[in-house]
Amino acid sequence: MTTNLPDQLEFQLIDADYFRQDNSPVIRLFGRSSEGKSICCQVPGFEPYFYVNCNADLEQVASDIKQQFEQVKAIEQVERFEPVGYQTTFTRMLKIITHDPGNVPEIRDDIAAMPAVKEIYEADILFRNRFLIDRDLHGMGWMRLTPQGGLQDLPLCNITCSSEDVEEFERKEPAPLRHLAFDIECLPVDGNMPTPETSPVIMISISCAPAYQGKETIVLIAKPADGVDTDVEACQDEASMLSRFFEIFREYDPDVVTGYNSNDFDIPYVTDRVSILNKNGHRIISDVGRDGRSLGYRRIGTRTMVDITGRAVVDVLPLIRQEFSLKRYTLRNVSHELLGKEKLDVSPQDMEEYWEDNGAKLYEFINYARRDSELALELLLHLKLLDKHIAVSQVSGTLLQDVISGGQTNMVEQLLLSEYGKQNRVMSSKPDEHTSQQRRKLNENLKGGAVLEPHKGLHENVLVLDYKSLYPTIIMAHNLCYTTVVENTNLQADDLIVSPTGDKFVKPHLYKGIVPSVLEDLLRRRSETKQIMKKTRDENQHRVLDATQLALKILLNSFYGYSGYARARLYSLGMAGSVTSIGRENISRTEEIVCSQIGSVVLRNDEVYFRDEAGEIGPDDKEVNLSIVYGDTDSVFVHCMDRDNTEISPDDLTLEESARVGSKVASLVTASLPDPMELEFEATARRVLLVAKNAMHNGCLNLRVMAGKIRSRSRVWKLSGVTGVS
Repeated sequence: MTTNLPDQLEFQLIDADYFRQDNSPVIRLFGRSSEGKSICCQVPGFEPYFYVNCNADLEQVASDIKQQFEQVKAIEQVERFEPVGYQTTFTRMLKIITHDPGNVPEIRDDIAAMPAVKEIYEADILFRNRFLIDRDLHGMGWMRLTPQGGLQDLPLCNITCSSEDVEEFERKEPAPLRHLAFDIECLPVDGNMPTPETSPVIMISISCAPAYQGKETIVLIAKPADGVDTDVEACQDEASMLSRFFEIFREYDPDVVTGYNSNDFDIPYVTDRVSILNKNGHRIISDVGRDGRSLGYRRIGTRTMVDITGRAVVDVLPLIRQEFSLKRYTLRNVSHELLGKEKLDVSPQDMEEYWEDNGAKLYEFINYARRDSELALELLLHLKLLDKHIAVSQVSGTLLQDVISGGQTNMVEQLLLSEYGKQNRVMSSKPDEHTSQQRRKLNENLKGGAVLEPHKGLHENVLVLDYKSLYPTIIMAHNLCYTTVVENTNLQADDLIVSPTGDKFVKPHLYKGIVPSVLEDLLRRRSETKQIMKKTRDENQHRVLDATQLALKILLNSFYGYSGYARARLYSLGMAGSVTSIGRENISRTEEIVCSQIGSVVLRNDEVYFRDEAGEIGPDDKEVNLSIVYGDTDSVFVHCMDRDNTEISPDDLTLEESARVGSKVASLVTASLPDPMELEFEATARRVLLVAKNAMHNGCLNLRVMAGKIRSRSRVWKLSGVTGVS
């Protein structure tokens, strides 16, 4: 228990869980302060609960539940909206409060099976997430509290305290996080793949940022050795080396633990090896969690899950796979391609020989081991692989480890759970496998985005016009949401939005949907962030802001996919189908406006005029005919030709002129769209070769952009898996 606590404590939240004190749950919040102290704040008094919707008398159902289930601490009658559908009146429900978070999964299925129970809600939300949602706290956000004495002593934290009142506040500067990368070397038998049962761990290299006791790298070796470098520690044997590794780990107290393929190899191998050695009489203490928990892992299908309490575990390899397209993902190739650095190498067949040598070969082996952890840490930090994940955590509220390990579904649901709670609306449970399978069958009828027939051939002076955040803005503009969908109603036609699929949604003057509201907030924040980015001259601030705007973009683009995801808590084929059908209409409308309504434009004195604006064409005017040569989902390719429909030379239509034409056309199309939908000029390609449709997907084509661009940065088009660059 920490003494001499400060009057006020502030820290950046890294992880959260709970423990039990006097048969009651206590939340634990782990983080690091701006002064570099590791923190554990324990929050008592928060109770687990879920909701029950009944088709009988609430008083009687409550009485029956209370009598049958001793796990129930209290029952309250509350008013809530149901998860899906436009509703004007609350539904009275029961809020079931239990003694312990573990009680909820124990009783939820039995309660759901009671004849008087119609549905249960929010009985599958992790207790720590429930706390963060209800208190409006965010992963990697900054917490402020008045600390009191801790309820549980945690010697692996610099400060352990308790507080019932934790609030989040705005702070851009990150805490001075500590990063530890490690890599193990095992002694193969006859050059074969090592196994924990037969092959000992002979070296562990550790790299730290910031440095540990003045050393950025430490190499532990499992035998005595002379003449080694000062950053090498020679231990008596494998067991003493592993013990020293865990000792350094605890003393350094990292916030981020990383390595290259560490989740699938290094961590499981060390865990299993420690278990084998301890069974043989050794006493290796592998406590690495900030609560004193030992190193461990879980296999879930083909995935290996590693959680270290209070810390974030980051395997660099899957992050590299997500961010970069490379031919090979070996550490050697990745380091060469992305860092311009070479990995040292000792082949498995030579490792026994190098290990048994006590001279130059051993030193070379040590250097080989040292380089592996150095490269893993440099990949993480130099490539800023965590920046985006930290920003997503802060924006969505999801804990950093869940962002790293999980998909976008968790992030979307964390945002929706928060907004549902604020509007007194309950959230659906996750679907079972049968329901998910039914949804997958329904999705077979879901139509995708529009694809306009490509005009095959080589085209010059092609304008690329893009719908800005097409699907998110469709959702906002048409108030598409689980909470606005209408099935049976007597509402007037003026109160309804009917999508091309026939699905009905109420207009925002009756009720503004939760999803459109969330998207508007994300879009606004992204726009504000990008404006601040333009003004800042601070490199670190620019880096943080860039990660934030990217995180906001990721979340903006996640909601459409979530609406049709078979395993989502909220699933709406009508909403998903409405989004794509409106998108298809937009592409067709754009083609109609460009080809029929506009047809051609006139360039005169650095201005662009539509044909009906230009009046009589003068000898110095340039008339440009416009046609659509391709369109796909959110982009249209507009071909510029002269008045005789022949190609225009680069001298007769400059990139600047084509950009003005593109902006003029985009502005007219935008004027026809409901706010906030917008078509914008993206780029000019001097030459585009449209080859043919690809048989893999109806409307997919091979595209080659051959030369010329209006923007200084290169732009990559990805059309159904085929890439072209201007």
